[in-house]
Amino acid sequence: MTLVIEAVEAPRRSSRIAAILRAMLRDPVGCSALVILTLVLLVALFAPWIAQFDPLHQDRRAVLKVPSVLHWFGTDDIGRDVFSRVLHGTRISLFVGLMVVTLTMIAGGLIGMISGYFGGWVDTIIQRVVEALDTLPSLVLSLFIAAMLGPSVRNVVIAVTLAQIPRFVRVVRSEMMKIRGQDFISAARVIGASPLRIMITHGVPNLMPTMLVLGSLAFGVAIMTEAALSFLGVGTPPPHPSLGTMLSHGTRFITTAPWLIVFPGLMLTISVLALNLVGDALRDVLDPRNQQ
Repeated sequence: MTLVIEAVEAPRRSSRIAAILRAMLRDPVGCSALVILTLVLLVALFAPWIAQFDPLHQDRRAVLKVPSVLHWFGTDDIGRDVFSRVLHGTRISLFVGLMVVTLTMIAGGLIGMISGYFGGWVDTIIQRVVEALDTLPSLVLSLFIAAMLGPSVRNVVIAVTLAQIPRFVRVVRSEMMKIRGQDFISAARVIGASPLRIMITHGVPNLMPTMLVLGSLAFGVAIMTEAALSFLGVGTPPPHPSLGTMLSHGTRFITTAPWLIVFPGLMLTISVLALNLVGDALRDVLDPRNQQ
């Protein structure tokens, strides 16, 4: 019986995904943000082939050069090409964001489903821990964890993930508590499905739209947090290019070489804005009140 239900639900899920994509493409803002985000991802992915200079190479004969045909975004105070560093810095930021979202969706989604499905003392213990982590703002908690672990890309991922998990747990728990009261969950229990099978077969597909919206918004938060931690010196360590480190370094030359902060700031702004607009579009598309 369970296999029959799963076979019927599979095409429905694929058709729902196609409907979501069509709705996204009909939204001019969402479609534009999706195109911009795709371009940013492609530029970051192919950064080693697009950038003609090594982001770590220092040319003492080209110190603080203004943007030109050779150096599109100019050079910094030790002769490094800013264009190359922006592309590779975006690559690091997107990598951190992707790892944070993946780990947060897995850990936060699993903990939230367990809390919402079982309830009782399990839910009480989990929620007390979540409330304890949620007492501090996510940026302050990330800064505290990153400062304890030390500056590195891995530690930034750990710090930002731990700070983002409470939000996922709360939302997923709330949605799972609604789902567990549905008739199809009761039917699955009657035919002998285990809690693990129910959560994987019925919980994950029904929670995925909500988690996708949360993930797209958390992606932008993760990129901004990584840049903030690097700006403060506890994020991506030098000499690796980071948008936050470039902004911090460029503040010393804000009047003499403004391109050192303009281009990293623009890339950071465009990336986060595109992610937030995609998240807003997904939320509007998946909102039941907007569906006829």
